[in-house]
Amino acid sequence: MQFSKSVIEIIKERTSWRTYSNQLLEDDTKKKIDQILTIKDFKSPFSELAGNTRFELIGVPEFAPDERKKLGTYGLIKGAQEFIVGAIEKSDYYKENYGYLLEAIILAATDLNLGTCWLGGTFNKSLFSTKINCQKNEIVPAITPIGYTIKTRRSKEKAIRAFVKADSRFPWSKIFFENTFSTALPRETTGRYETLLEMVRLAPSAGNKQPWRVLKEKDCDNFHFYVKSSQDLKLKVYNTFINLDIGIAICHFDLTAKDVGIEGTWEFLSPDINPSEEFKYIISWIGQ
Repeated sequence: MQFSKSVIEIIKERTSWRTYSNQLLEDDTKKKIDQILTIKDFKSPFSELAGNTRFELIGVPEFAPDERKKLGTYGLIKGAQEFIVGAIEKSDYYKENYGYLLEAIILAATDLNLGTCWLGGTFNKSLFSTKINCQKNEIVPAITPIGYTIKTRRSKEKAIRAFVKADSRFPWSKIFFENTFSTALPRETTGRYETLLEMVRLAPSAGNKQPWRVLKEKDCDNFHFYVKSSQDLKLKVYNTFINLDIGIAICHFDLTAKDVGIEGTWEFLSPDINPSEEFKYIISWIGQ
């Protein structure tokens, strides 16, 4: 994935947009998006285990008039004329892979000054699955509107952002740890990895629940990525999305590492750690 500037700048610029200008993408912009969606050698650390993934740009005019009323965004998205829709084979790590790839696409759209917004539950999955010709072994985990935004957010959008505290993120001490989950990772000790971890902290997530947890081994550059499931009955609905969310966070870490020239490998290990049941191990970064 090629960007016109540092991915760090793009991650900081990215924000969720729910209100659009009703304007279709210009032909040149649409062509650029189509090129991004069809990059064949673009992979995530999970791609080898996740099966085939594909994305398409779908315009609202492609839907019949009665279908347009059933897109299922429940008024949360207004004015969007195009959506990026993906289908992925059901397999191990399909959510993590999908989260990584769609977030990279969203960052590329941000680089083109286009608005996007992760939609994991508030859309008509059946309708969008039919439009992308989803096969029996495929699923559409999430989509995003894509288009030109308006200058001022409408009041409903402002209310949603305020409710989920969209501009807030957990402090380092709540998501980054050293050796055990009872010891916070001191930011000043992370050296060249500070920026990578900060980009993880800034990643979007369902309901802004930020379920990722990163455990660094002391005296080496090994980072183990986990997800933390919610034990609150009212919030357990968000557990459906935590594997997408960790894919997004890992996308930020991985693309930033490539951007600043930090080398390492992604590996599936069995860290000698015994966290509580609410923590689930996903993958590790082994620095070089």
